[in-house]
Formats: sequence, structure tokens, C-alpha cells
Amino acid sequence: MSMIGNFLQLSSAQLESLIADPSNVDAVIYPEDEESNDGIDIDKAWHGIHFLLSGDAWGGEPPLANVVLGGTEVGDDVGYGPARYLTADEVRAAANALQDITPDVLRSRYVATALSENEIYPEIWDDPDDDAIEYLVTWYQILRDYYIDAAAKKNAMLKFLN
Repeated sequence: MSMIGNFLQLSSAQLESLIADPSNVDAVIYPEDEESNDGIDIDKAWHGIHFLLSGDAWGGEPPLANVVLGGTEVGDDVGYGPARYLTADEVRAAANALQDITPDVLRSRYVATALSENEIYPEIWDDPDDDAIEYLVTWYQILRDYYIDAAAKKNAMLKFLN
């Protein structure tokens, strides 16, 4: 089974509503009308991106550590633990930090052995036939653009693994 990183922009009002009633998290991330969910997923690249941004397998310092794994838990398990959220201010701080991390900067942080030694999912980093860094950079660009868009719209962010 795969672990996929998912991101969904929310207005501050939508986030406040979710915090007030966390039982609605499932309905927000798995809407009956699937076309109403304009979130993104970054496939299995979530852990590698987190590591390259934060320098830590599971933690790190905000705002970069907040981009993928950070934030505040809300609701029950939605696949691989509860969803997490970032407020609009936290999204803005993350997006501002991401402005400086171009795809080339992210590429320069990549050391396959470091990802392998830290057991970064999906543990493909030592495969010489796999262009793992380009996989990470492709998904990173999508995620970076999504954060910058969310910040411009003054949106919050809901994140989850499923």
C-alpha cells in the first residue's frame, strides 16, 4: 500500500469550522462530489521533500518543517494518522520560505545516501536506474506553486497522508 501526501487549501472560515467540529474532516477531504476537491497530491514524494526542506526525517524547524509534515492535528485517522492544518499565517510563512528554495536549490540538497540512511519513504534513493531527484523536484515544484497560490489567496492548508 502506498502513502500519498495530500494538500487542500481552505479559507480561514472553513478551517475555523473544521477546528470547531473535527468530525467533518472526512467530509472535507473525501467529498461526495470529488470534483469539488481542488487539492493536490504529491504522490510518494512527501517524505523526501520534507527531508530536503527540513534536514530531518520527521521534525525540523518551522516554517520549512511545516510544509509537509508540520502543523496541528485535527480529527481522527484519515489514512495514516490525523490530518494536520496550517493557518493562513503559517501558510504565508511557509510560502515565503519556499520562495528561496528553487528547484535547483532543492536539487543541491539531495544526497541519496542521506535519504537512505534516514529511511526516507519510499526508500528508492540508492537505485542507480531511478532518477529519484527529478521525481522529487517535479512534485516539489507542484507543491511550492500550490503554497504560493494559497498564500496569495490568504488560505489555510489541510494536509494528510492516505
